[in-house]
Amino acid sequence: MVAHDLSVMTLGVGAGRVIMDRDPDRARQTLREAEESGRQVLRDLQRLHGLLRVDGMPSGPPPRLADLPGLLDRFQAAGLRATLDQAGDPADSPVLELSVYRIVEEALRSALLHGDAGTAAVTLNWQKNILDLTVHDNGTPRGRLAAIWERAALFGGSVTTCPTSTGYELRVRLLLNRVPAT
Repeated sequence: MVAHDLSVMTLGVGAGRVIMDRDPDRARQTLREAEESGRQVLRDLQRLHGLLRVDGMPSGPPPRLADLPGLLDRFQAAGLRATLDQAGDPADSPVLELSVYRIVEEALRSALLHGDAGTAAVTLNWQKNILDLTVHDNGTPRGRLAAIWERAALFGGSVTTCPTSTGYELRVRLLLNRVPAT
């Protein structure tokens, strides 16, 4: 079902591109239909994800912002003293919340396993149309975190990493007006 919807979406985008110069109105409609097909694929994948259970992984709904303290507790139990600070009003979007959760999870995992960090501070600064997410740890520099870059790209965002005088810092900026549809 998902493969079919992806095929329809891909064909629609291709057709829209081909007819764009000759028939802009028809191209717009074709692209709207492809966009709706993409939304349906996302909904189907989210439902499918909720049905799957991998041994050792909790089943149930995808994580949200409210689950971040529990995530930090798990990293603390593994030896990484992690803190969370939030400013501003969080956006209400399950896709955004899941992405933020996964970005924080990946950053902390990298700090613990590859950066030999003992402490990490996570900061979420919610602004009108932007989320600035920073993870500063006392670890060493590490390689590019592809999954974080991919998640940031979904939101038209950016990622920067750099060593600091006290460790290593990851900064992710997500554009809240570019939240993918659910």
